[in-house]
This record gives sequence, C-alpha cells and structure tokens, in this order.
Amino acid sequence: MSKVALVTGAASGIGFATGVELLKAGHTVYFTDRNPTDLQRVDAALRERAKAVILDLNSLADMQKATGDILARHGSIDILVNNAGISIRGADGKPQSLLDATEAQFFDIMRVNSLALMQMTQLVLPGMMEKRWGRIVNVASLAGRSKSIVSGPLYMMSKSSVLGLTRATAAEMGPYGVTCNAVAPGRVLSAMTENAAPGVNDGYASQIPVRRIGEPIDIASGIAYLCSEHAGFTNGAVIDINGGFFMS
Repeated sequence: MSKVALVTGAASGIGFATGVELLKAGHTVYFTDRNPTDLQRVDAALRERAKAVILDLNSLADMQKATGDILARHGSIDILVNNAGISIRGADGKPQSLLDATEAQFFDIMRVNSLALMQMTQLVLPGMMEKRWGRIVNVASLAGRSKSIVSGPLYMMSKSSVLGLTRATAAEMGPYGVTCNAVAPGRVLSAMTENAAPGVNDGYASQIPVRRIGEPIDIASGIAYLCSEHAGFTNGAVIDINGGFFMS
C-alpha cells in the first residue's frame, strides 16, 4: 500500500539511496535536505512520486513548515527516516580529539544529530498515532555502538543518543502501531567520508571482514525493510550494517 515518506539528508548518500528504495516500494517520497536534491537522478518512471524540499534541521520553524505543508497535502506522514547528520573534524582532517572539543561544537552537533531527530519525530507522531500505523527509522552509527577509529567524541556522543531516542519511541509508540528502529552503518562512501585524510578509508577497509567500505545502497536496503509492512514486529531494534567490523 502506498504511503507518504519523508527522508532527511536526502540530497546524497544514504538518504538519497533510501528515498529511491522507498519510491521503488511504491511510496510518495519527500527528499529533504539543506542542499537542493537533483531529482533528475531518479529514474523517470519513479520521478512523479519524488518531491524535493529544502529543510534546515537547525531551525524548528523550518521543520514545522516542511512537515506542515506535507500534512496539509496528504493528511499524514507515514514513514520518517531521520538520516541527516553532521560530523566535526580536526583542522588536519583527522578525527577530533577529546581535548579539542568545545562547548559550541557540542551544541552544534547535538542540535542536528540528536535534537532535530526528536523534533521531527514529535511532528509526525500525531498523524501516525491517529492512523495507528507508522514507521520511523533513525540512522545511528557504528560510532554510537562501539569504539570508532575515525569519529571524534562529539559524533560518538550524538549517535549514542540516537539509540536512546529509538528505544524510547519504540516503547511508547508500539501500542499505537508505530514502530521505531535504528540502523547503525559502519564506514560508508559519502560526501562526509570522502573528505577524510588520505589513506583513512583504505586503512579502514583493510580491517573489515568483507574488505570494502560500504555503499549507500547497503544501508538503504535495510532501512527500506524497516519501513515496510512486513517489519511490524521489528521494534526498538538496532540493525548493524558494517561488513562485520562490529558484531554484537
């Protein structure tokens, strides 16, 4: 059955690939991002159900307008994928050290990686609860599940908080037919990872059992399952997609 989906951070990488997978599943998909999304990259047969919206997750007013416009048009947002996130690196492009982290940087990263997820969830939940159906998928990270050799402490803290929000939402909303799950990707090729210092990605790949960095579709496929009708008994779960680097 066709649903209305909203994906954050959808102009590229995991978010874009997820949007395409949800289009393939027959849904209407809103690709939201602070940058423009090039929908010409979407197959022409799917493009009619693809919508692009500029959304700045630093602004609650922006979130309210974006979701409000969609709700006014469709009545509800059935699927929410909280994918957008930011990372902070040291001046040399390497992971930031704990001693270099500042209060301002903490609030910057938590604003987007944690607080915005809660606010987006709050905005879509009333409609989901009324329909007694909803799928929320939060994109966490291996950095929030275990140690990370490439992410700094602020990123690790923010992604750990995503897991807490996922469990809280799953427990409270399950009785309403709304599930909330998380995926925890390992190293994935994206604009963020491609800016790493020389040799970082090759070094990481050599430590992964499958001997490669992930592709966005590897993560998007898992997210699409969690958004499906068949995932109704999967709730509060964390799906690790990391090539075997971390096994829980």
